[in-house]
Amino acid sequence: MLCNRHTLIYLGDAARAALLPAVIAGLPEPMRNARIEGQVTDTLLGERIPGIACRPTGPCPQGGGQIGFSFPFRVGAARVRSAVGVSPAQITATLTPWEVMVLAETLGDTLHPAIEELRRISVATGVEIGLIGSVALQAVTGLGYTRPDSDIDLVVRATCLEHLHALAAAVHDLTLCTGTALDIEVALAGGIGAKLNELLSGSDAVLGKTIAGVELIPRARINAILAPGALQGVPVSDPQHPKKQAERRRLWM
Repeated sequence: MLCNRHTLIYLGDAARAALLPAVIAGLPEPMRNARIEGQVTDTLLGERIPGIACRPTGPCPQGGGQIGFSFPFRVGAARVRSAVGVSPAQITATLTPWEVMVLAETLGDTLHPAIEELRRISVATGVEIGLIGSVALQAVTGLGYTRPDSDIDLVVRATCLEHLHALAAAVHDLTLCTGTALDIEVALAGGIGAKLNELLSGSDAVLGKTIAGVELIPRARINAILAPGALQGVPVSDPQHPKKQAERRRLWM
């Protein structure tokens, strides 16, 4: 089953062709016209864009899950999107946000001028930074997902709240210097994601998102998860860490 939100999911060519009618059927009603359906077909089959693991909104195949497709074109201000259920047999590869950031770092300013500074912030704060959203999709596809005013969406992992405070201060300075808005989610144990600003707000509970839905997480639980030494994930020095795996894995199929 697909358990981690934001993971990019690659499908085989036969699976793409088989799922195309469902992808088109899943388009919002205002986007169901011959022009958009043609663009969706060309992009899904020709460009072989990945889907994104997301919360199921309908039945899914046994052992599988739902993926959302975000396309590099819009209708007005709204990006064209759709979602379908997939089976494990249809999936050929996956790519985590941390692996995407490795690729983004090789692209540097050609992808976005803030990427190199984010790498330095990661090193300075000890927080692992992963890339999601439109900038991530542009990094892996080379297609025009971003606009000059696009935000950068990130998901991060940290060992403690102190490191997250350091990250928040650093990205605040980055935003002031560059004008680039950053939307940051923190990955917690159990596949839970919580907004950085909520975690640092001191509130009694924080809204957490999972592949299954949302829940309120008590502050005491947050403090226990992010106690010193309670890193969620594999240490960077481990050869199985995503950054090490990405050096020897094909990033797209």
